[in-house]
Amino acid sequence: MITELFQKALHITSPWLIKSIDFNAEEKRLDIQIDFKRGSTFADPDAGDKEVKQYKAYDTVQKSWQHLNFFEYECHLHARVPRIKRDDGKVRLIPTPWEGKVSGFTLLFEALSIQLCKAMPVYNVSGLTGVSDHKIWRMV
Repeated sequence: MITELFQKALHITSPWLIKSIDFNAEEKRLDIQIDFKRGSTFADPDAGDKEVKQYKAYDTVQKSWQHLNFFEYECHLHARVPRIKRDDGKVRLIPTPWEGKVSGFTLLFEALSIQLCKAMPVYNVSGLTGVSDHKIWRMV
């Protein structure tokens, strides 16, 4: 039941699914493990306007992103992200629907950070989000 709630709140859709949720009240942290269904296929991220071919996962890479806080709890998403091996032998990492432009942050976290930067100095945004101002500047 709680898994379904988080899947809807995070807009996690097939082939992605929430594998587990770890809530640590002492550390004020929420960690959500995301995976994909066995046998899923993924489009080539470099296909552009060409015909989109689907590929099975060649292997996976473990990645993590900071997401918007869940109330006062820091929220982090972790996923086994598939890589595909194209017909030409090149291996490509599949982009996830939630990842932002800067490595380590979700798109929603980046959007909030940028909006905050419009209203206050980067130093203050850094203090509010707990993210170094160097990383905030990379987003901006």
